[in-house]
Amino acid sequence: MPASPRQKSRANADLAESIQSILASRGLTLYQASQRSETLYGRSSPYFLPHNLYYDLRGGTFSPSIYQFLAFSRITGYRLSDWLRVSGADIENIAWLQVSLPSPRTILLDSSLADPYAWVPWLRNKVGNVPAPPIAPLGQLLELSHPRRLRYLSERNNRGFLYAKIGYQDALAFPDLLPGSIVRVNPDIPDELLLRANGTASSRVFLIEHCKGLFCCRLRTVGHNVIMPVSAQLSYAQVEFRLPHEARLLGIVDFELRPLLRAEQPEVPKELARQWKPRPLSREEKVGPLLRRARITMRLSLREASRVSRKIADILGDDRYFISPSSLCDYELLSTAPRHFQKAITLCSLYGLRFQTFLKAIWIVPEEAGSEPMPDFFVARFPHVDSAEDLDNKLDGGGFLEQLLEQCEEVPFFLRGSIGPFSGLEDASLDDFFWVGGKYDSLHPYLTNGLLGL
Repeated sequence: MPASPRQKSRANADLAESIQSILASRGLTLYQASQRSETLYGRSSPYFLPHNLYYDLRGGTFSPSIYQFLAFSRITGYRLSDWLRVSGADIENIAWLQVSLPSPRTILLDSSLADPYAWVPWLRNKVGNVPAPPIAPLGQLLELSHPRRLRYLSERNNRGFLYAKIGYQDALAFPDLLPGSIVRVNPDIPDELLLRANGTASSRVFLIEHCKGLFCCRLRTVGHNVIMPVSAQLSYAQVEFRLPHEARLLGIVDFELRPLLRAEQPEVPKELARQWKPRPLSREEKVGPLLRRARITMRLSLREASRVSRKIADILGDDRYFISPSSLCDYELLSTAPRHFQKAITLCSLYGLRFQTFLKAIWIVPEEAGSEPMPDFFVARFPHVDSAEDLDNKLDGGGFLEQLLEQCEEVPFFLRGSIGPFSGLEDASLDDFFWVGGKYDSLHPYLTNGLLGL
């Protein structure tokens, strides 16, 4: 249900108090911040912070724009993402929504949005842990430990992998990769795996970018810098791409998170079943062409996109995430930016856009924003744990957890809030997941070369 006028007024009054407290932590008043924004951007700029901002907020009909939050971030030195959380818009919801919502086409998930200063529940080996059996519930091998700062955990295994969600209309690698699966992509392609014109399909699955979006598929080289995506079972058209003008190799798929309980069925749309001519890759800088191309790639009409935005608004309980068809049309035709960050989050979630790409398209330079995290109490980063910094730097040695982390190479922490919608379990626990990495004679083909099962 949309918030009532009284609820909106109360929320805006709370936001005004939060802004006042945050500015005070930097020794600033709103008047000083307003003067600073005028010096940096000019009084007629959308970045300008009016000196009567608190009054307008408490009136219940106004909230700061995308550009004004960037000004707050730059002036205070606090990170833009923290300022957005103060306003009630969490950019980590982008990846969560992309995982939760059905996706007709393959999209890149934005793994860069995980808050490195967030506290996350962590694990430890159970006391008296013995070598892991071939198959065992994780609850038998691990138990919950103290929460830790994400930045200490992620620094140990940040390998720069990409992550993509396989669409149900372009699942060329089916049945090797299932629609709805999340795959990890290694952008470092070894020389021995570079494609050669030998007439056979590659043994590895590649992620490629082209004018219609993304394909995860095997490839065949048919000439010098000319490749052809190969579909194992489904009747997709055979289309040749010239590298790098019409297609780009983004990396090799080396890991799959497969939703066995909520598997989607693949389909071949007419658009991809009949022959089509690739167009050169383009890089639009303006927000209008970027949004139009992304919407068309996702095969959504303006009305369909608006209906999905209503679903997002209902999920998050905030009507500001809803975007009408007319507003979507204005963004595309007039290259206008949405005023509120909630709508920016909706657009990135709808169209599979990277947040940094969107910001640059609306002429926001992320590098101008502050880089220091706000204190935990301003952004409700809890729980706070005494001596947690010391705990963060300690790992047990040689146990099952360390072996599992070594095999995984990298933990996709940005997906930590997506376990429920991805697995179909509302309240998943360690006992719901099974270690299967020691079983070489798989009980089911889907478990071949697997590490964890559900």
